[in-house]
Amino acid sequence: LNFDSSIPVTGSDAITATPWSQQVNGIQFMIPMPGGLVVLTGLGAWQVGGSGGSATNPAAISPTSIQAIPQAFNGCNAIVWPLTVNFDILYVQAKGSIVRDLAWNFWINIYTGSDLTQLSGQLFTNYQLLQSAWCEEPYKIGWFVRNDGVLLSLTYLKDQEVYGWARHDTF
Repeated sequence: LNFDSSIPVTGSDAITATPWSQQVNGIQFMIPMPGGLVVLTGLGAWQVGGSGGSATNPAAISPTSIQAIPQAFNGCNAIVWPLTVNFDILYVQAKGSIVRDLAWNFWINIYTGSDLTQLSGQLFTNYQLLQSAWCEEPYKIGWFVRNDGVLLSLTYLKDQEVYGWARHDTF
């Protein structure tokens, strides 16, 4: 019910931890995933769990047991909410004009992803994305609002290795 802490730390204390990287960045979003909590910051992504846990066997976070493992070094935008699609995370990069996916890679044991805007750069150059929404049915489409009022749609079918962008003028 409060944020008290004691010395030595007990299981009922507030969860506090030292910064995980060499540069302090604000936490933008936290997304629960099966392997632990994915924390998106201004400069990267971290998987946070209890000490001694892993993505295949996560441990609970407690005041006495916490670890953060770096996953990606592309920061997340503080305004546009990330989209959770099955076990993938779609998020807008920190500067606001690149959409990335973040998915667990079993072979290298981290979350990794790619730039989904690379093939349609003309839709994003000199623009910022301001809002996002996910429409699961019937077509699995992510919607993104650009700062000039144009609506962009992302058809995202990860299982079929298909994604594509379309522009929708709203004025």
